[in-house]
Amino acid sequence: METFLQDVRYGLRMLRKSPGLTAIAVTTLALGIGANTALFSVVDAVLLRPLPYLKPEQLVVVKDDYPGNHMTDVGMSIQELDDLQNRSGVFDQISSDFPINANVTGREKPERIEAEVVSPNYFSLLGAKPTLGRVFTSADYRPGFFEGAVISDGLWHRMFGGDPNVLGQAVRIDTDLYTVIGVMPPTFRNPARTLQHEADSWLTTGFIAAPFPLPPRRSIRLLPGALGRLKAGLTPEQAQVKLNAFAANLSAQYPNEYPAAARWTPRIVPLQKEVAGDSTTLLFALLASVGVVLLIACLNIASLLLARSAGRQQEIAVRQALGAGAWRLVRQMLTESVVLSLAGGAVGVLLSLWLTGLLLQLVPANLVRLVEVSVNPRVLLFALGISVFTGLLFGLAPAAQLASTRLIDDLRQGTRGVGMGVRQHRFLGVLVVCEFALSLVLMVGAGLLLRSFWNVLQVQPGFDSSHVVSARIWLPVPNDPTQNPYATQPKRSALVRDVLRRVSGLPGVQTAAIGVGDTPFSGQLAPINFMIEGRADDGNGALTADFVSMTPDFLRTLGTSLLRGRGLTDSDNETGAPVMLIDQTAANLFWPNEDPIGKRAKIIAPGAQNPPPFVTIVGIVERTRSEGLDAPYRPHFFYSAMQNIGPNMTVFARTTASPESFEEAVRREVQAVDPTLPVFGVRTMDSLVSDSLSSRRFAMVVLGFFACTAMLLAAIGIYGVMAYFVNQRVREIGIRMALGARRMDVLKVVVSRGMSLALAGVTVGVVASLAMTRLIAGLLFGVGASDPLTLAIFTVLLVAVALLANYIPARRATKVDPMVALRYE
Repeated sequence: METFLQDVRYGLRMLRKSPGLTAIAVTTLALGIGANTALFSVVDAVLLRPLPYLKPEQLVVVKDDYPGNHMTDVGMSIQELDDLQNRSGVFDQISSDFPINANVTGREKPERIEAEVVSPNYFSLLGAKPTLGRVFTSADYRPGFFEGAVISDGLWHRMFGGDPNVLGQAVRIDTDLYTVIGVMPPTFRNPARTLQHEADSWLTTGFIAAPFPLPPRRSIRLLPGALGRLKAGLTPEQAQVKLNAFAANLSAQYPNEYPAAARWTPRIVPLQKEVAGDSTTLLFALLASVGVVLLIACLNIASLLLARSAGRQQEIAVRQALGAGAWRLVRQMLTESVVLSLAGGAVGVLLSLWLTGLLLQLVPANLVRLVEVSVNPRVLLFALGISVFTGLLFGLAPAAQLASTRLIDDLRQGTRGVGMGVRQHRFLGVLVVCEFALSLVLMVGAGLLLRSFWNVLQVQPGFDSSHVVSARIWLPVPNDPTQNPYATQPKRSALVRDVLRRVSGLPGVQTAAIGVGDTPFSGQLAPINFMIEGRADDGNGALTADFVSMTPDFLRTLGTSLLRGRGLTDSDNETGAPVMLIDQTAANLFWPNEDPIGKRAKIIAPGAQNPPPFVTIVGIVERTRSEGLDAPYRPHFFYSAMQNIGPNMTVFARTTASPESFEEAVRREVQAVDPTLPVFGVRTMDSLVSDSLSSRRFAMVVLGFFACTAMLLAAIGIYGVMAYFVNQRVREIGIRMALGARRMDVLKVVVSRGMSLALAGVTVGVVASLAMTRLIAGLLFGVGASDPLTLAIFTVLLVAVALLANYIPARRATKVDPMVALRYE
């Protein structure tokens, strides 16, 4: 310890002797370590930190797929939920998790909230405890809805002012009276899917009484999915194998409910993976990229220390002569570099506090667990670890070079004991080659993301989002259908007509429409099972498409083209023959070799009191990407809103008005029709499209910034090496020029040496890029991971930067005065 403290004190003195080098190194390290720490704090919160539930490794999400129909996440029936709990042998507990919109009335003004309809065992499955009151238990099971409600901390403060006497207070949700029985803590987050934001309330039901379809049938996939806890000792992989076998037995037992063509498959997804979503690849790719930038910074600092070491050769030689061994010298040098790195790390941690806030402003809003991002002890430990590691990394090479047993030979190769030997020059060249190789990898990765982003922007979504504003309305669905003011189609149609009439008359509105279901960028996937008339093998529900219900001006408002046939008209109402449109995707998929216009299909709704009729196809519209510009096309059926409309309505208006003024105007007009209806989610379509690209934009911007930083560091690195090279060879250059060498000859010598290093680095970088860019293949769109054009463009760009960085010291070399050079020491 005494020797270590002596090394630390000596290292601090050496750093004080070189304030310029110390300042550059600390600043470089602070930026690199600060960026790594900030990004790691996001990765830690989103991906690495265990979920705040009881034994989170046992928690999974269960989804149903129709791989034979190319459909995923098609929903789950009530019977399947019961089978998974009682017959599969896979789950210790399983619960529904059904997010819904709901209207809260009876307060100051109507408000839309997001509620989760769950099974009574939901909170015990998660091991969650309330702040106030209690949560649901098995004793609260009812065939229909239980009359108690658990609310979130946010809703407690927003609606009840944080009143500690909130328990027992009544609240009307979709006109039904509920009693508040519990309040969840502010840290509790709903683990599975939500509609738009965090859940405000939780309700529980058995799903086998009103308002749910009766009797329940396996073919009615009412639930979006389920949340389960695996039996002890069962891994997700083992559980999937058992579940596949169970699904095969169930399909054989109920062949009419599980058609072979659809290949029904329940799928298990670990909850940690489900919560992280598609962000895993993105965040780890960005963390790797910022790590590469830090590595390039380390190589630069190693070059600086190696250059500085030329002035310490006599010191080291004297130490060796006095008996200092190689390990003692290496330890001294490493201590100095670690002290330097820790200083950079300390500044970097302070910088990370600001960078974390900046990152949180840039990251997509749909990234989960962002509220948990903080510079906590684990993040500080990470910062300490990379500080020590980087100190060892950039200090090891100079230390090993100086502690070499051949130092006397190196001194003989230098000038009066000062300068680098051949081996040091070679090693310095290797550092530059590595910098260029790593820089090219980052630049190519950023280029691929840039091209992907550009390709996404060129996608034709099937609608024109400019000057279109959307606002959402939720019609209440009370538990007692007799209390529903919009229970019948005529009543819903009357509401639609009144709202459209009022909204269309607003100043600046050119045209308006209402849509329900999988409308563009609504996030409301609405898959339905259907059959085609005349095809006996379709009656088993093997066909699935997304459902949209719309008013006649829907296509005109959104700018979607009608390809063939006719559109919907005002005559397609409650008294008219049922008709629908389909998109080009549905036409190609379900009627590949025939004209679908005039053909008929109907929704499959087993057990319905009034089975849906066959609906005639009267037109074909262009295909749309309703889930995102980079999402695959899905088949769509477009029904008339006056013949079939649900409660989750969206008002679209092509208008010149601002979204802010439009929101208040729409709210005023809607509540003039029905004062109990809240209006929410007012957004321009342009902003919805932009939000769908937020993940790609974030990846492109951050990786692009790191790539530019890496390129700059590489340019500085080769400039520094060549400047040092010119400085060491001033006498040689002077002699050459005195003997008749032209300036162009000197320029060629210097530039050729530097470019040989750059080209070697680029060559290595091309090979590394071909291997490493495959790691971000999942983030690419319309471009391959080994795209030759991107590789060529950024290779040429990096070579051009290298040429410029070499030209500056080379030009300086051509201005050497031979007489001054001959006297140069």
